[in-house]
Amino acid sequence: MPWRRQPAHSAELLAQWQSLGQTLGRDTPAWHAEGRRLLRSWARWPRAYHDTTHLWACLEHLRRLRTTQPDALQDPVAVELALWYHDAIYWPWSAHNEERSADWATRFLHGQSLPEALAAQVHRHILDTRHQPGPLTGDAQWVVDIDLAILGQSPAVYDRFERNVRREYFFVRWPRYVAGRSAVLQGFLDRPRIYGTDWFHARYEAQARANLTRALTALTVG
Repeated sequence: MPWRRQPAHSAELLAQWQSLGQTLGRDTPAWHAEGRRLLRSWARWPRAYHDTTHLWACLEHLRRLRTTQPDALQDPVAVELALWYHDAIYWPWSAHNEERSADWATRFLHGQSLPEALAAQVHRHILDTRHQPGPLTGDAQWVVDIDLAILGQSPAVYDRFERNVRREYFFVRWPRYVAGRSAVLQGFLDRPRIYGTDWFHARYEAQARANLTRALTALTVG
């Protein structure tokens, strides 16, 4: 079943996608159709967290960043495109979601005759959202920090995030889920910094560590 419900924030998201197309000189039927295609994909079962609400939240963090730090990004268009596509393909049982999402973005951008450098940058940004340990620089760090912003939200918002992640992994038996999820949470806690940019670090680092510690404890006690 491709749709669970009407995508959240669908009107606002489509308007933002069309605005992005205008910025790129691509205010065309093909561009509009791609926006609808993306929203359908972002709303597919079994998404509970990685859905249009997450996409909307990422774009809101980007909007706030561009408002408060207008010179922070080297290529804000590439960052916005990467956020649109970074979870465009998401199956919880697959280890290749980011690669397939990046390839989708590349195919579409090439089809729109946009610069190869832009397509390549978007592709790299999407792959960076695999959140593998290692240094990132420039806009790549901003993309990753935006994607991880949920970790530093209020306890109520974070706890809903954890519940929704579990809903996405409904097919994993509880002991195996506890082991895997605990390893993910501990991996973030073991990093010297969760957020690489000072802007996100100052706003969300302390709360993220408190949330992750609480979630890890909850998994441990069952």
